[in-house]
Amino acid sequence: MPGSSSPDPDVDPATATDGEATPRDRVELGTPTSRPAQGLDAFYGQTIRWLPCLDASDSGDGEGEAEGDGGAPGSAGADTDRCGAVRVPVDYLAPRGETVEIALRKVPAADQKARKGTLFINPGGPGASGLEFAMEAGDFFSEDVRAVWDVVGFDPRGIAESGGFECLRGQDLDAMYAADPTPDTKAERAAARSSRTARLKGCLARGGALARNMGSEQVARDLDILRDAVGDAHLNYYGISYGTLIGALYGAQFPDRVGLMVIDSAISPDYIPMDAASQDDVDGWAEDEAATVEDGLDAFLRDCVERGDCALGDDVDAARTKLLAFLDRLDRKPLPSDAQGIPLLTEGWAVTALNAVLLYEDSWEDVGDALHVALEDGDGTDLVWTAMDSVMRDDDGSYVGGFEASHLPIHCADWPLDATSEMEPSRSVLDEHPVYAHLYGVAADSCEGWVGTQRTNLILTVDTTSPVLVLANERDLTTPSEGTREVGRSIFGSRFVLVDADGHGVYANGNDCADAIVDDYLVRDLAPRNGELCDS
Repeated sequence: MPGSSSPDPDVDPATATDGEATPRDRVELGTPTSRPAQGLDAFYGQTIRWLPCLDASDSGDGEGEAEGDGGAPGSAGADTDRCGAVRVPVDYLAPRGETVEIALRKVPAADQKARKGTLFINPGGPGASGLEFAMEAGDFFSEDVRAVWDVVGFDPRGIAESGGFECLRGQDLDAMYAADPTPDTKAERAAARSSRTARLKGCLARGGALARNMGSEQVARDLDILRDAVGDAHLNYYGISYGTLIGALYGAQFPDRVGLMVIDSAISPDYIPMDAASQDDVDGWAEDEAATVEDGLDAFLRDCVERGDCALGDDVDAARTKLLAFLDRLDRKPLPSDAQGIPLLTEGWAVTALNAVLLYEDSWEDVGDALHVALEDGDGTDLVWTAMDSVMRDDDGSYVGGFEASHLPIHCADWPLDATSEMEPSRSVLDEHPVYAHLYGVAADSCEGWVGTQRTNLILTVDTTSPVLVLANERDLTTPSEGTREVGRSIFGSRFVLVDADGHGVYANGNDCADAIVDDYLVRDLAPRNGELCDS
């Protein structure tokens, strides 16, 4: 097997020498000494009433056995899955005020005698449903992990079953995705800015106090109450993508409570207020991002050309030129669409479909075929359907993914408004990088008018008593590996592992070496050496 691999069962991995197995360090957890903050005692010591989960396909009154039934965890609606809730304060500065219940879904450890405790999981988003993630635990985590851990997913505050509310409605999201991504005139730019601020204002009005308190610092504090409710002295956690920020902020607030924690494909959490930032700074950041976007799109175009019968042309340069010209035509004259509720393929909807190719290689063929129909037949339906699929929009106009409709208050709480927030790259930069200009040149969100909490831990420094496992794919376009590496540097004693792979998310993404490292860590308490590499 290329790269690192699972240890030989006859060799002690913690003392192995070259030729036997890659050395591993045994993880030793310290004894926590921290106590609940003043005024929060009432939220600690809760007992979770675990009941069978009532999924959409289930019937019955929901009454049944309590926790500890065992059995092999499985997919959605598994008989062994249990659901419950824990109550937390909406505002940690006013703990005697409003409260909200955090919804949980547990996939019990298959081997109850070997059970290590609870592994909390979060899929990112921000604002994606952890309950849905838990429903996939049977396919996502290895049998070894599922044998010894109760895997527990939770919907973060304000999301879905945890007090979820209609932050961005279906019509808001439809308008956002259909909007002109390349406003050319002063009036178009003003309209784009107005629509962004209107979306935030509507979300705050509909969500009230909860909308103002949905930041990742608050979610991390919720996690400590959840940890206590399941009876664990340490928080054991697997977070991917934006879920890594929750884990990192937990470590910053409760360093002595960190148990086994996996940070998979991290967003860079550090934030430096840029009150003195110049237009040159903004242009430099845009140029750096443009290079990544251009590489990602060219990979899709190269695949289209190599597969043959590509409607965009016979070489990458020609395909890129034709694609940009197509988007410009849509800006002037959208194509008709038969997709329910979306009668026109606008430039915005086309860009939404193209964004999928930067994130998911398995979307390339579908997007290529849809472009063929649009270019050859003048029918935008297939491309609209592809865009709808990428943002999880149903024909009835609902968005089933959750995080697209709920990400805004989290974003505004986690990334405070600064002088650069409303600045855009210079016209010369956008002209030099037309791919970036069409796909990312205009922000979809604005936090202008935000009145909620703001993250206080802006420069991450985490000093835990146990090593945190930090993972990155070398060619991850969503969370570039250098940002994840920075997270590893900011968590003292962490173990960073780089994987020679594409795509977003390291674990369960087809690399046996990386999967073995995670399993060794979570199951056998063995941490890799910092800087370990996994080949493709």
